[in-house]
Amino acid sequence: MKHLIISCVIISNLLAQELESAMAAWNNILQTPEIVEYFHGVFDKLGITVEGMDDKFTVHHQGDKITFSKGIDDDIDFLVPLKKQNILNMISHSKDGNISPEESWRILSVLFTPLTYETLKVPTLAVNWRRKLAGVEDLIHIYLLTPAGGEANKHTLIYVKNQWLVIEGLYGNPRRTYRMTPGQSLEYQRRTFTAIKKDSFWEWWRFATWYKEWRKTCSVTHT
Repeated sequence: MKHLIISCVIISNLLAQELESAMAAWNNILQTPEIVEYFHGVFDKLGITVEGMDDKFTVHHQGDKITFSKGIDDDIDFLVPLKKQNILNMISHSKDGNISPEESWRILSVLFTPLTYETLKVPTLAVNWRRKLAGVEDLIHIYLLTPAGGEANKHTLIYVKNQWLVIEGLYGNPRRTYRMTPGQSLEYQRRTFTAIKKDSFWEWWRFATWYKEWRKTCSVTHT
């Protein structure tokens, strides 16, 4: 029993060191102008939890740089659960300080479903008049496409009882289907985040006007 406890402590320490190294490496990588710009407007403060570990941290986008702090700040915009390997993979995809189309897709494929889920959990997006103002259907299928146009991540959005459900995979008969490139996905996230932050009728009207035009470029309706 004693040896088991010692082994557990050693493993726990090693995992903590790996996460610390991942944070440090990601912190160094995310300081290039290209990567700071890549995440600009997507979030201000992003809370990250790591599956199977107690460690958690906050990513701060400060306009001209990105920094990290241990723990989850009280005023984060979104809380995104990731696996430790997801974090290490994101480091690998951006290790040269630039993000190619292929690397962009790989990064977004990690964040796609959890960030969509957390964004739609924001209370302002659950209000039905905002959904109707933008003409957002109540059952939607979404595909994130690879740079080559292949299907990658896919999930279902369902609006029911004044809340959005985000389910990984495709379910039901959608009223609209989206096939989004990484660039289109980022643009949508930025526009949504701006509307959430400003949260005025005029801003939601602007978002609805933009959204109705934008969706023509990446979606089809179903009868």
